[in-house]
Amino acid sequence: MAVVADKYFELCVSAIKTADPNHLVLGSRFGYQPLAGVIAAAGRHLDVISFNCYEFDPGPVIDAYAATGKPCLISEFSFRGDDAGLPNTKGAGPRLATQLDRARAFEGYVAAALSKPNVVGYHWFEHADQPAQGRFDGEDSNFGTVTIDDRVYDELTKTMTRVNVAAERIHAAPVPAVI
Repeated sequence: MAVVADKYFELCVSAIKTADPNHLVLGSRFGYQPLAGVIAAAGRHLDVISFNCYEFDPGPVIDAYAATGKPCLISEFSFRGDDAGLPNTKGAGPRLATQLDRARAFEGYVAAALSKPNVVGYHWFEHADQPAQGRFDGEDSNFGTVTIDDRVYDELTKTMTRVNVAAERIHAAPVPAVI
């Protein structure tokens, strides 16, 4: 796998750089954490390692990718609330009881992510909820910051606003040493 990944990244990045030598290559956006050899291959060729991470604590996943020494971009994460009235039967990530729980999970997740020096960004999946009858692939979950009818989830969006405003300060704060 590592040999194939190395050749894949070498060829793809070479083609991109030939067409545009100043292009920033954000990676292949890993949907799950591959073997360490694949991550190492990505790190030899990509400018930024991008990946999805649907864990409550993104720290261990970030650490696996940060071992490359490259900047890391969390390209997708979210939490689903069971009080939204949606089935929540298909889609990635944890289910929580309430929207307040989603807001708290967002804050904890982002604080943990921003405590990692390699993290350069994070992206919430997604703006609007999915329809109860499912989207094209059957996902029917409460991933949105708004309902399918564009009603705002107040607890979540207020927390996102507060945390995102403080993101640079959180990221710049020294990480306490583990004793």
